[in-house]
Amino acid sequence: MIAPLQKASYLGNASVSQFVAQLAGWLDGEAFGEHRFYIRDKILPDGYDRAFRADTLQQAFQRFYWNGRHYDQHLAIQQSLRERLSLALSQQHDALVDIIDDTLLWASGGKVIKLYTLNRDWARSHAANLAVKLQRSLAIFASDTPDCSAFDGELRMNAGFTKVYTLAAPRLLAYDGRTGAALGYLVRQFCEKNRLLLDPNLCFPWAPGASTMNRNPSTELLHFKQLANRSRFHAEWKIRAGWVLGAACDAASSDWCKGDAGLRRVEAALFMIGYDIPLAKKPARSGRSLLTD
Repeated sequence: MIAPLQKASYLGNASVSQFVAQLAGWLDGEAFGEHRFYIRDKILPDGYDRAFRADTLQQAFQRFYWNGRHYDQHLAIQQSLRERLSLALSQQHDALVDIIDDTLLWASGGKVIKLYTLNRDWARSHAANLAVKLQRSLAIFASDTPDCSAFDGELRMNAGFTKVYTLAAPRLLAYDGRTGAALGYLVRQFCEKNRLLLDPNLCFPWAPGASTMNRNPSTELLHFKQLANRSRFHAEWKIRAGWVLGAACDAASSDWCKGDAGLRRVEAALFMIGYDIPLAKKPARSGRSLLTD
């Protein structure tokens, strides 16, 4: 049974607290496993090695790139977008639609894909009360006892808008299908290491990418659901993932994962891990469940 969407109850769940402790250990340099794959992207930073390997989360962060740029280059872009978004939200003027548009296009890698156009059109159609909708969404994400029912139709949450919310509130995790795939893989490592079945409180949903790389962390014994374009479902798991990562970063001792900047680095590490998830090994057909009901 999934714990209520209350921060204290969720983090107090036995399965969640054990995973947070393990995640803190991984943040402090413990190896989560040998993660290797070959990068097939066409646009890479100059001199970037296509043979990816990371045994620790910090190593995964150090290998970050996206859309041909290294991490520090993306920080500059994000800071510019964040400043514009903050100003537009505070003044609630027409520039908000423009900065949302620019952010959504950046989130899509500069490609005019279907998700971008649907999000752009939604923002334009709600221009008159867009600031109110965004501020209400941010208030829900900031709550320790959030009610996500408004995401059933009134508010919006998907792989594009998660980046908008994160730029508006730096303590929020930009949870998308790739991040979910990485978290699911880490949960898989945790469960297999400790011979546990999957607690639904750790069933972080994933989504396939546009390429043929594997994003599904499931095994025969551990099944992770897909995001499947469900706004409320996505919002709820964005919140849970943020609580887990926030607690793990607080519990860790390493400087690289501390504060708002540290959360962004961990997010970048997950982004790289989620590029291609190793296929599951054949199950040992044994294990004990953490479920108590």
